Amino acid sequence: MSLLNRLLYKLSAYCRCRVINGPDDHPYLERYHLLRLPFGYQAYLHRFVASDPGRSLHNHPWKYALSLVLCGRYRETRMLNARNGNALQNRWLRPGRLNFISGEVFHRVNLPANAECWSLFIHAPKAKSWGFIRRQEYLDHNEIVTQASNPLWWRQAERPIKCPQMRLPCTV
Repeated sequence: MSLLNRLLYKLSAYCRCRVINGPDDHPYLERYHLLRLPFGYQAYLHRFVASDPGRSLHNHPWKYALSLVLCGRYRETRMLNARNGNALQNRWLRPGRLNFISGEVFHRVNLPANAECWSLFIHAPKAKSWGFIRRQEYLDHNEIVTQASNPLWWRQAERPIKCPQMRLPCTV
């Protein structure tokens, strides 16, 4: 396990955390609220503990977002202009790599086996709904995701320092 990985794990214990589960109720992302920025932007620390669940690609409700990989790595499967049937693109994102994600991009995060990845994630204000692409068909997230989504979740979310069982142990 890298020093940075251990440091991020310890520091994130003091941030408000939302654990995001897949349809199988297993966690795949821990989202730590860092701060609210001007003009409705938000900054988070993301800890991917598993690949995005299922095979579907998803988009985001923000006009754009930016991710900076801090430690670990992941393979992103991306489809630009998905509704037009474009081919899939795969690329590896490693520490120091920036990933610009517009709300029109459909993608999926794939982790190597037994790995995790930390990133700094900043997004614009919500601009639309979001969803999944399955066989070129768009499905709104409300048709698939059962976990409630509150844009102000971080105001009442627990901090792992007070509730350590809420997140997975640091294993890498």
